Amino acid sequence: MMSDEQPISWFDKLWPRLAVASGVGYLAVSYGVSRWLTRRSPAKIELPGDLPHCTIEPLECRTTDGITLKGWHIAPPRPRATIALFHGMRLNRTHTLDRIAFLTEAGYRCIAFDHRAHGESGGRVCTFGFRESNDVVAVFDLIRSRWPDEPRAAVGVSMGAASICMASRIARGFDALVLESVYANLARAFEQRIGSGFPHWFHHFRNGIVWFSEYRLGALIEQVSPLAHVAQFAPRHVLFVTGSDDPHAPPQEVRSLALQLPNTSRFHVIPGAGHDNVCAQGGPDYRDLLLSFLDENLFHLQNRRAA
Repeated sequence: MMSDEQPISWFDKLWPRLAVASGVGYLAVSYGVSRWLTRRSPAKIELPGDLPHCTIEPLECRTTDGITLKGWHIAPPRPRATIALFHGMRLNRTHTLDRIAFLTEAGYRCIAFDHRAHGESGGRVCTFGFRESNDVVAVFDLIRSRWPDEPRAAVGVSMGAASICMASRIARGFDALVLESVYANLARAFEQRIGSGFPHWFHHFRNGIVWFSEYRLGALIEQVSPLAHVAQFAPRHVLFVTGSDDPHAPPQEVRSLALQLPNTSRFHVIPGAGHDNVCAQGGPDYRDLLLSFLDENLFHLQNRRAA
């Protein structure tokens, strides 16, 4: 990995040391980086026009902490189950359309919302899945109230998958879960991104960035840990998927999550995929994997909401 990185210039080596030495500069840079990491990612979103035979309507729901979420209800003519889709960080619900296309074709109603501070939803702070867990709860409550007797599942990608994990007490109300490219804990995820996504100089300000970010999240970084929550999904069946070349959710780390559910989890690696292209890289194999998992776990009565 290191051989593929760009060499660090003398300026990039020098200025962080000067900022750290100044004290005030250290605080200013740490605060600025924390603001940047937790910033909003707004977008104007149009209704999709390339899903033939589907009914598409805008949706809105409100979280328990007062955030208004905007989303879509996309349904084929005779839906047989409902799938909630949760996107990754710095993205929005449009980035679930590739999955929605084959899910609706297979007869699944799809519910896709923008997470807080993303797309058209409210909220000013991105919290890497921690507060976004309230978004998952709000979407689950909407689905349960509108289609109470219908099988339901959730598909989460990266931050969306982390959000599902940290809402595990409620999210276990889904009959099946797909967690894709999910990090195990936020502290390790931050370290993995230094030099691979984040600049090397972040390392000089790590403690300050973490302190300010914890203040903005309202939680210690150690508390933001999908690994600490996944065991609560039992007895639900969970499919863990990641790319063989994902630097942020490497296979060995995602496997550690799957091992928390030894009797009800499946673990699959998409060859050649990185962090953001598991669906595209996996192609028909990815599609068949998800559809077979959903079919198996949504329509067998012994796996329905017994717990």
